[in-house]
Amino acid sequence: ELCSGKIYLVDIEEERVDIQLLILFDMKDMFEYLSLYEMFVNNVYYKKFYEDIWHKANELCEKNIKIVIRNLGLNLTISFQCYSH
Repeated sequence: ELCSGKIYLVDIEEERVDIQLLILFDMKDMFEYLSLYEMFVNNVYYKKFYEDIWHKANELCEKNIKIVIRNLGLNLTISFQCYSH
């Protein structure tokens, strides 16, 4: 959340990275932004030399966002809030 100054760092090589991401994306103030998720890499150096790592991190995030949205179940107000954008 850039407006509030929150930056979350996650080690994608960590054994329990899926659990960390599920906890992060399942936080109440994150629901609104799940449908807006996109990873931005704005440096040619990173695009050139770290593309595989970047894609792995992106896939992990997208996989866990889908799990969180799927697990919302019948709580329609949160589901609609997710997709209101």
